[in-house]
Amino acid sequence: MTPETAAPAAEDAIPWRSLMILGSASFASSAALRFCDPLLPKLANAFSTTPGAAAIVVTTYSVAYGGFQLVTGPLGDRYGKVRLVSLGAILCGLFTIACAFAVSLDQIAILRLLAGLTGAAIIPNCLAFIGDTIPASQRQAVLARYMIFMSAGAVSGQAIGGIIADAFGWHAVFLMVGAFLVIAGTVLTLQLRTNPVLSKRSALPQGGLAGSFRQIAASGRTPMGRLVLATVFMEACFYIGAFTFLGAYLRSEFAISYTAIGALTALSALGAVIYSSAAPALLARYTQATLFVGAALAFSASFALLAVAPVLALVAIAIVIGGASFALFHNALQNLATQMNPEARGASIATFAFCFFAGQTAGVFASSFVYDHWGAVPLFAGSAILMPLLILWFRGRLAALRSA
Repeated sequence: MTPETAAPAAEDAIPWRSLMILGSASFASSAALRFCDPLLPKLANAFSTTPGAAAIVVTTYSVAYGGFQLVTGPLGDRYGKVRLVSLGAILCGLFTIACAFAVSLDQIAILRLLAGLTGAAIIPNCLAFIGDTIPASQRQAVLARYMIFMSAGAVSGQAIGGIIADAFGWHAVFLMVGAFLVIAGTVLTLQLRTNPVLSKRSALPQGGLAGSFRQIAASGRTPMGRLVLATVFMEACFYIGAFTFLGAYLRSEFAISYTAIGALTALSALGAVIYSSAAPALLARYTQATLFVGAALAFSASFALLAVAPVLALVAIAIVIGGASFALFHNALQNLATQMNPEARGASIATFAFCFFAGQTAGVFASSFVYDHWGAVPLFAGSAILMPLLILWFRGRLAALRSA
């Protein structure tokens, strides 16, 4: 009997304590990805440049973080996933702390690049660990709950970045986020010595480290692998690409403060938390095909409402619905990604994460063209059509593959 077809484990057999420890590292990683966003005006003022030029501290981290996941996944397969998570968290934290002592924007950019390279080891290896540890029958529900850490980290990074910077300056933000990463990594390192769940090593991929790297190419060779990777790329294009310009739309359409914009956009994470909390009950009651139809309808309603909402209350509702819909659909894709290649799960999850990051990049590029030429309404209307079509297409292809 393979791990993917093993009998369901009891609820109390799930190592929640170990997952909570890993979750703290994922929380810190998500915060590290987003906390510089609200700092750009302050960094621009501190180094006598423009916010656009200061954005290099965001892009260097993002590019390194997205691209290097193709390396950290295979390394996790070879040397231990939790070991890579702990090392990545500590190094990412140290590079982040060093940013507080930089004397130029270029120095911060270089340190953020190094932080991105090391931070790339955290979330993909955490997800791969869940794939190795949790039986397939319970994995999607566990992954849904685990998404709370990542969603909360992203929101907290943006919120805390602005609040701490206003109160204590931008240096304090780098120190705080870096310290949290170092603490999370240190706790994991200590747990590796005493926690049998975290210290357990999965079987090495065939061919060792070189074989693990070869599995990256193999991830897209099966019909299921190609379907999942193509879908997560398009999901990021259509959802993240449009959502990126929500703040600019709110500023121009409703003339609200940046604090209010941050609070509203953070409601997407609230939607994700709502879904994650309800996921076990929903997955037990409804088939996945039914939930896909619900997600398609909810996505359509969310973006259509954003395009036409005359008051902020309706915008807030639309954002929550969109966040919950994204969490539902992305959670299903994550679960399938853990099954693409059980022999080298770190490599397959890393490939999945890379495609998601590449989709974000392509989506923001395309959406910026639409927004600059035609505004937000056509952008949101397009996503109101494209996201449901993507989900229904995926639902049909998945059913065809499973029945073949």
